[in-house]
Amino acid sequence: MAILNIVTCVLICVGIGFAILSTVGNYWLVLSLSFYSMHSGLWSVCNNNYCADMTNVSDIINVTRAFMIIGCVSYSVAFVSSFLIYAKKIKNHKISGALLCATAIFLAIGLSTFTNEANNSYINISGFNIAKSFSWSYIIGWCSFAISVISAVICFAMKVETE
Repeated sequence: MAILNIVTCVLICVGIGFAILSTVGNYWLVLSLSFYSMHSGLWSVCNNNYCADMTNVSDIINVTRAFMIIGCVSYSVAFVSSFLIYAKKIKNHKISGALLCATAIFLAIGLSTFTNEANNSYINISGFNIAKSFSWSYIIGWCSFAISVISAVICFAMKVETE
């Protein structure tokens, strides 16, 4: 049982790290031409030499930002809850499990909203072939989502085991 508590705490720490890196990273989307490339995150757009803050953004980006930040905060609360369980200050694993489920939902909404917008937005510059791809900030956001789901399952499994 103590091993599962440690595993959960470690998974949550990794998940928080991934969620924060994803949220602040500038590599959600990469656009490439044969001679030029640029990448963007939720907060700035960059080329090879310069990054500019994104000020006038669509509502979709604001929704993604909000849900990613809420996901990071709920991940942090889930970690505190999990740590208190490990320290035997509280005994109910359902609290951590529920917080991790909420975290997964928040991250999924933010990431799915961005995915939908990125897949539905067309870049049309006549005569140029532009490649659009998701990059590491976006990918570790989905990894963070998966970690929160796995951690929630472990928390609920521990609760069932202790009853």
